[in-house]
Amino acid sequence: MSTETLAEHRVPAGLQWRALSGRTIRAAVREGDLPFGFVAPMIFFVCFFVPLRHSMELGGGRYAQYLLPVIVVQGMFFTAMSAGDRAARDTFSGMGTRLRSMPVRAWLPLAARMSANLVRAVAAVAGALAIGGAFGFRFHDVAGAFAFVGLALAFGVALVIGADALGVATGKPEVGASALLAPQLLLIMMSTGFVPAQAFPGWIQPFVRNQPVSRTAAALRELADGKFTAALGISLAWIAGMIVAFTAVSVLVERRRS
Repeated sequence: MSTETLAEHRVPAGLQWRALSGRTIRAAVREGDLPFGFVAPMIFFVCFFVPLRHSMELGGGRYAQYLLPVIVVQGMFFTAMSAGDRAARDTFSGMGTRLRSMPVRAWLPLAARMSANLVRAVAAVAGALAIGGAFGFRFHDVAGAFAFVGLALAFGVALVIGADALGVATGKPEVGASALLAPQLLLIMMSTGFVPAQAFPGWIQPFVRNQPVSRTAAALRELADGKFTAALGISLAWIAGMIVAFTAVSVLVERRRS
């Protein structure tokens, strides 16, 4: 069949995108990944809130207001781990190869995976806000709330792009998610998400203050309080840098596979 004939019978991009993203979302629901994405932030919030609340509130303030941003960020890491696993499984099963042999636009598989992962990221943010609200977390105003969610999802998109590229490159489900476990633990635990930088040894405080998780958690706290400060710009700079770098890696991986 000629290229012209294939073009005439090609399914519209919108329908292809809906079919591919719907396939991934349905699989996430069926396998329990999407419900887990909603519940996991609740579990981790309670695990950290209960033992740390009293010591953190001795100087005043509400620990739920301080803690929730890093729980949201952690939810984005778990979304990225899920994205890496899903991309690796698609590569391992030959799904990507089959799609390249069909009249499907080259960018659609990645776009479909990204939109499905965005649904999981929204579920993680929703779960975090639900448990945070139950323990006293509040937004100061509507603008801050929308900016809070937008920044959290932007951070998640940056992570998902990198995780997806890793999953496609390795093609091994056991590597796609587990390779992100150590960086996630390092950045989350060595951040200002649970305790202030002053709680860490002096030699590591510069790293703790300035790494992307700390910067994003700080920006989310400011947004929750209705403040649009320099912390937001620094976090956006980190996110933009990660998106550019990970997108370049993703393009390189796709070119090598085509």
